[in-house]
Amino acid sequence: MIGRLMEHGVGYFIEMPGEPSLYLSGDTILTPDVGDFVARHQPQISLVPAGGARFDLGHEIIMGAREVMVFAQMTRGIVIANHLEALSHCPVTRAELSVAAIQAGLDDRLRIPEDGETLAFTA
Repeated sequence: MIGRLMEHGVGYFIEMPGEPSLYLSGDTILTPDVGDFVARHQPQISLVPAGGARFDLGHEIIMGAREVMVFAQMTRGIVIANHLEALSHCPVTRAELSVAAIQAGLDDRLRIPEDGETLAFTA
């Protein structure tokens, strides 16, 4: 309940000539608005929260492994997971998310960076 009452994060879609389009979802759950946006714009790269953060009471306040898989199925682009193992209330691990991606056949498009890792993409 708490997650549904909270203000959801603000996302950004960035397009620059000669660069892949980028969607920064912000801290959000997978809402119909997020799904509609992704279907309409098909970003080449999306950065989404994947830690399944929640308070002691209520639903998730950011996406967890299941929602990230659904999100990744909505887009043809690369999906980068963040907020993993980052906070005490983000229970989703990199290993858990990796297994979910393999089982969903999405491991070729889901990037799960290590802390401090730099990723580079070209158009």
